[in-house]
Amino acid sequence: MKRANRLRELIRMLQEREGGRADELAQALGVSLRTVRRDLAELRAEGVDVDASAGRGGGVRLGARAPRALSLSLPEVVSLWLAAQVSHGAAALPWSSVAQRAVRQLLAALPPARARHLRALGQRIITGPPPTPSMLRDYTGTGDAARSLLPVLEEAMFAGTALRFTYRDRGGRLSTRHVEPHGLLVQAPLWYLLGKDVGADAPRMFRMDRIARPTRSAHTFAPDEAVVWALLPDGFAWQALGGGSRS
Repeated sequence: MKRANRLRELIRMLQEREGGRADELAQALGVSLRTVRRDLAELRAEGVDVDASAGRGGGVRLGARAPRALSLSLPEVVSLWLAAQVSHGAAALPWSSVAQRAVRQLLAALPPARARHLRALGQRIITGPPPTPSMLRDYTGTGDAARSLLPVLEEAMFAGTALRFTYRDRGGRLSTRHVEPHGLLVQAPLWYLLGKDVGADAPRMFRMDRIARPTRSAHTFAPDEAVVWALLPDGFAWQALGGGSRS
């Protein structure tokens, strides 16, 4: 596990367990006790309030000063996460490590339930390489369309409810779709809904600037990361916002 992902995972465990022993955290992360202690020291240096008690194993928890009132929407978190990913991927940028630290502090500040929700969604939000010129041929620059859909998609993805919407395909033909929203793919400036067509019972990908009038339906489903990854073509490096990659 990459160190940046391990630090986010460490914060997640401290939030969900409301603390724990250092040796237990080390075992869960698959690293040494010394590594966990070094990671905890780094989190403190970044400004994350972590309390650790002495003794065998050592008790560790987020401190009383750790803020808990912060509430971010999915579009806000995705934007921050993407900015950190882009900065981290560009070695020439001097603030890349700062962006990663900022994201970890924000995640530590979220209420535990909200943090768990966003991390789960982060596993189903995938970033990919920039789109090719042919992919952008009919793109009109309507990035606002994708952003306006995100609040509806967040509710549906969190609640596990399907969406009905009007879809315009690359030929301009309109159709009504009923789709389980399992994940999102971001190839900025393009955004894609990764889901399962309810009628066809098959994975499908929908470009979000071609979606109109989405509404939640009564159909429910269990989120499945396998649906998300099955829609991504081989040969590219795909990265989940919540950690993990495939190619």
